Amino acid sequence: MLPRLVLFTLILFCLEMGVFLVVLPWSELWELNFFLFRYPALATWLLDFRVRGGISGLGLLDIGLAMWYAAHYQAVLARWHSGAPAASASSSSPTPAPESYTRGQTA
Repeated sequence: MLPRLVLFTLILFCLEMGVFLVVLPWSELWELNFFLFRYPALATWLLDFRVRGGISGLGLLDIGLAMWYAAHYQAVLARWHSGAPAASASSSSPTPAPESYTRGQTA
């Protein structure tokens, strides 16, 4: 029960933080910030459209992460319950070479 709650909370947190980061830089609250009045040199940097776009881009990534977790909800829960690292069934990775006993020789 606890892993389901943790995963659901993680999805909600990522979604909420993503929406917050997408919307806030373009709102009036961003332009009437305490730090912009307190530190005028910071104001020119924080009001730049490229910085605002970068912060909004981070928000979009956060929303994408929340959607990925929601789409793979059962797989993530199964991975958490098993305690094993994620292994894709479709990817066939080559087996690693055996470790050598001495330099230059293999077992």
